[in-house]
Amino acid sequence: MRRDLLIITLIVVIIAAGAVIAYTYFLGPGSATITSVTTDKDLYHSKEVMNITVSASARGDMSNTTLKLVGIKSRHGDYQLDKEIPVTLTPGQNSLRYNHTLPTCSSCSGLSAGMYDIDVELVRNGTVVSNMTYSFDLEQ
Repeated sequence: MRRDLLIITLIVVIIAAGAVIAYTYFLGPGSATITSVTTDKDLYHSKEVMNITVSASARGDMSNTTLKLVGIKSRHGDYQLDKEIPVTLTPGQNSLRYNHTLPTCSSCSGLSAGMYDIDVELVRNGTVVSNMTYSFDLEQ
């Protein structure tokens, strides 16, 4: 009788622990981390299409999240890339892609050849939850 009660108690504890872990991982408070930012090339020329891939790891509920891409700052202080993309991250690894046509590299656009940065952020309910900067080379 005691042995049966012990086995039943142990089973209930294991099920409860599994439920807590499942709730935390799938339905609990959300969190996310950008694990990498890559492009299809390191060197670009004017008017080429840049394929940007952001890899992120998420836990819990990450609905109402925005992927923000800001960069390629001209000497006039203008950003040639300023994009906010609504995303819903699923638990585990996520791959987010965006294609951006690069501007003309000229004195008129305020862009000279050189290294440029793209700041990448995951924003949820107005709060930055993760960020990373990616640099690339732009030539004429």
